[in-house]
Amino acid sequence: MLHPDTSLHRRTCLTGLGAAAVGVLSASRALAAPEPHSQAELQARGLPTQGVEVTLPPLADNSNAIPLQFTLQAPAGKQLLGFEIIAPENPNRVILRLKLGQAPTRFKFSTRIRLAMTQEVWVIAHLNDGSSLGRPTHTVVTATACFDET
Repeated sequence: MLHPDTSLHRRTCLTGLGAAAVGVLSASRALAAPEPHSQAELQARGLPTQGVEVTLPPLADNSNAIPLQFTLQAPAGKQLLGFEIIAPENPNRVILRLKLGQAPTRFKFSTRIRLAMTQEVWVIAHLNDGSSLGRPTHTVVTATACFDET
């Protein structure tokens, strides 16, 4: 039972409860937000795919050196500032982030990448107006054929 000299008032309790509720709601929203460069976050961006052509083998038997080629074409009146290659299922999701020095309108690139598992690899181009273009390409990574020392 509360004594009359106790400084606990109804307003104080309601203010404390309100602050706690706001904290819980903010935390749940933060937990619901997708991780940066995750498959869900990349798909949620809704990037236009025009101008991004990616060549990646549909089946890779060696996950250590998968050939990747792509061509980027900026829309009319825009220039390319850089690009990223992202593999959302890799431990380090960003494979390569490159800024282009001359801001071309067309760029072609070829490399080999390492993938942890079957997944979609994203190529995202950044333009001089702050917008981006991107395209995912799916590849299946299989295990090597020799397990029994033959």
